[in-house]
Amino acid sequence: MENEAQIPYYYFRHLDGTRSQVSGLAMLNPGWCHIRRRLETETVLIVGKKGSALIEDNGRSFEIAAGRMLLLPAGHLHVGARPVKEALSYWWFHFYQCISLDDEMRIFLPKALDQEQAQSFLQAPEKEPALFRDGIILPQTMALSRPSLTGTLCSEALEAFAREKESPLAYYNALIRLLLELGRQSAEQAQAIKESRGPESSSRALVKQVLELLENELSNHNASVKFFADRLGVNADYLGRCFKEVMKTPVGQYVSRRRVELASSRLRESNRSVEEIAAECGFGSRRQFFDEFKRRTGKTPAAYRAESAYVGINAL
Repeated sequence: MENEAQIPYYYFRHLDGTRSQVSGLAMLNPGWCHIRRRLETETVLIVGKKGSALIEDNGRSFEIAAGRMLLLPAGHLHVGARPVKEALSYWWFHFYQCISLDDEMRIFLPKALDQEQAQSFLQAPEKEPALFRDGIILPQTMALSRPSLTGTLCSEALEAFAREKESPLAYYNALIRLLLELGRQSAEQAQAIKESRGPESSSRALVKQVLELLENELSNHNASVKFFADRLGVNADYLGRCFKEVMKTPVGQYVSRRRVELASSRLRESNRSVEEIAAECGFGSRRQFFDEFKRRTGKTPAAYRAESAYVGINAL
């Protein structure tokens, strides 16, 4: 697999001119191998859901895996490196950017950036404000900072794609939300690299420990600043300040958001009752779950599940 230190980045400009005519959720059996293909104008976005596979893009080997994003840029030749050994599933979106100039449609291909150049832009966006006014910079592959949220956005985009004839703008908006979220994660990871080299590294290391603990304690309704401070042997006020400084949000709000993201995933992918999911995701009561879920998503848990019941699936 490609060395993380050598991963190229791509600049996608005119994001408001994004177009996509095909997308899906691939559900693949052992033995499948990606065909040899080159798309001249469309970039393929892949977000891993289950299993793993290797794919070669312009001679470099990349992994499709749960919790990872992968880009197959327009103009690149890509092919499966070998047949998969286990069941594999991933979301995929073909997209491109274009604008109308003098009554002609101009397509903008992603611009390749080396890692040093991309990191420089991402770590100091104020130096190149025009670059980010209508565009994003993404690495060719990236471990997702918020895999549950990204999965939710992928599913919502496919729902909108399935109903595109009813509301064409819904799919466009959903895809833009997904791309912007990936752009935020790319920028956040670049900032984390920058800050890890500075005097704030001890704070970031502490917050990283909290985030790791949190993922295993989402079902614990006692999870709080004091809970994590006691587990890590630090002062609760100090931990709260460090977390808010690094994550730009209080611990309690972050915990609540992650619980709703987890609940969204389980509402889509299981038949368990709302009460069971509320308990599994750390909510103290059905009412608390209902109120927080609706506040963050604008929908009740039942309505969200009903709207997510139909998702376009491509079984290849």
